[in-house]
Amino acid sequence: MTLPRSSWFPALAALGLAGQLHLAAAESSAAPNSANRLALLGKLVHDPTPRVRLEAVRALAKIRTAAAAALALSALDEAMDSTLDYAVWLTINDLSETWIAALQSGAWKPEGHEKQLEFALKAIKPEQASRVLGRLLADHPLDREGKGPWIELIGSAGTPRELQALFDQVLAGGFDEAAGVRALHSLADAARLRNVRPSGAPESLARLFDGPSDAVKVEALRLGGIWKNLGAAFARIPEVAAATGTSDAVRSAAIGALRAVGGKGAIESLTSLTADGRDPAVRRQAATALAALDLGRAVPVLVASARSLGDESVATEFWRQVLAVKGAAKAVAEALPLSGVSQPSARAGMRVAREGGRNEMDLVLALAKASGLAADTQAFTGQLIRELAAKSAAQGDPIRGERVYRRTDLACTACHAIGGAGGRVGPDMTSIGASAPADYLVESVLLPNAKIKEGYGTVVVATKDGSEYSGTLARETAQEIVLRMANASEQSIAKNDVAKRDLGTLSLMPSGLMDPLGEQDQLDLFAFLSRLGKPGDFDASHGGVARRWRIYVMTHTDQQNGKGNLMWEAPLSDRAWAPVYSLVSGRLSRSLIQEASRRNEWVGTIGLYAATELTVAKAGTVKLKLDATAGEVWVDGRKVGGIGELSAELTAGTHRVIVRLDPKQIPDSLRLESDASFVLN
Repeated sequence: MTLPRSSWFPALAALGLAGQLHLAAAESSAAPNSANRLALLGKLVHDPTPRVRLEAVRALAKIRTAAAAALALSALDEAMDSTLDYAVWLTINDLSETWIAALQSGAWKPEGHEKQLEFALKAIKPEQASRVLGRLLADHPLDREGKGPWIELIGSAGTPRELQALFDQVLAGGFDEAAGVRALHSLADAARLRNVRPSGAPESLARLFDGPSDAVKVEALRLGGIWKNLGAAFARIPEVAAATGTSDAVRSAAIGALRAVGGKGAIESLTSLTADGRDPAVRRQAATALAALDLGRAVPVLVASARSLGDESVATEFWRQVLAVKGAAKAVAEALPLSGVSQPSARAGMRVAREGGRNEMDLVLALAKASGLAADTQAFTGQLIRELAAKSAAQGDPIRGERVYRRTDLACTACHAIGGAGGRVGPDMTSIGASAPADYLVESVLLPNAKIKEGYGTVVVATKDGSEYSGTLARETAQEIVLRMANASEQSIAKNDVAKRDLGTLSLMPSGLMDPLGEQDQLDLFAFLSRLGKPGDFDASHGGVARRWRIYVMTHTDQQNGKGNLMWEAPLSDRAWAPVYSLVSGRLSRSLIQEASRRNEWVGTIGLYAATELTVAKAGTVKLKLDATAGEVWVDGRKVGGIGELSAELTAGTHRVIVRLDPKQIPDSLRLESDASFVLN
């Protein structure tokens, strides 16, 4: 029987109701109408309409058979959204014991269904997952590459016995570097989120502090900080931190581990790292870690660092670390001298003191006084805001304003997206100029705390180690809170480490953001914001244009070192690729390419590549168009053509698209369009 689409929703609801009222006798697969019911739901679970799939998945929860559980998990093979994901999560929890029994008996086989297995084991209760994980691992021993979901599943559901087996394999060199890092990260998550550790003694962790891989050392040191009670292994951490040959990444991890472990030994070790004569960067790192353990000892070094910092981006990161320590802003403000603080450091500190929902005005005023800067205490009245809005419309230049918007010291692109390109900390800006009056935009920038958009209020979390984090809520589970911070990073906080949680009253966007800008720059910025979403070069609402790019410059040295295929082999997250966003118009200009590659001269360069990614929903012909004066389009290592309209036969999935440029003939700009979707993050 085929039902018309209009009757499917009532039919599905009826199936669910029938399940509640009449399925007591149909819980076995032998029930007379069970096969028909499953056959119908089996089709609807894969229906192209998401709502139909959702209702079918929930109806399956009323049929407590292994076949129903398998059908519910098969919905994961279709396109998912958060609502469908939650529906499958609910259903597999309703059918958890049925599914576990099928898995243990062999009626449901994980081979070929690894994605479904991973989802189910993470969805059901940890104690349920641990009942079957040991048996599954016995049948699926971990190989050297750590293939499959097993490493992460051990972290999310493993008992001390499975965790110890994972740890032993790392210690024995049974993983390659990437899998070893994953294993250590999984062990850290088990301890951080579930408070579960391997069954054996932790002293052997120190063996990993001396290995050849910096990536493994970093993760091992982080794990040591989470485990805390390391016995004799603790003594190696300050030795690693103080050694002259230690890399920056490993030293930073060692200092972080000392802070996490805490206690007298950690305080003494960190104090020694702040001594005169140490590298300034090491002193800063050690002092910010020491501040969380002994603020009084740390303050003199923090003040000395604040006085001398000349790079504003370095100073910004320094102040963010300092102000994450509860009480540090007040202590440093009281200890600052009346003069002698560098202006780059003061500007950064004043901005950080008012970002992320903070309002440390004592520190703002102390830094302004000590550096000779003006503290912005101007009251922006409604009349002044309206006058600025009118003046920006008359005298502002939106083209210049886009350049102001992209300035690194303002960090607008790190927090806001335009056309999908940019951060997700603050509201999307794609159509802000078309949907909001100019005076509202001016007020939002000058007085970010006046009107906070719903969903972008701050959450302030204080942890048991004395840290304080403020950000917007990115996501939350039963085990952790994930905040999106003012610098666009994400901070995971284990719920068992939370001392206090409050809703902030201030915006994550800092007040005083316009302090570094002259009047014309401000007018230009407001003019740019007012044009966003309106027809023309500032309308980014239409898709089909590559806006997120990565730039790679190949040199003779790269070629000699066997990196001739790096543009195809290296993931686009690799640091060899420099990220850059196109202009709102979708054009990637020559100046943006130069800025991303940090090159104005191209001596010694033999290749220049601009990469993005697109996803194809269905195999077939994909159209592309390169608008530039020069360049070649390559897809997955195959040349498609030059400038103008192009086409390529592509399979369903994600493909790497590269515009190959001649370093000697870089076009003034390039713009790449497609009828497929660009997806690069």
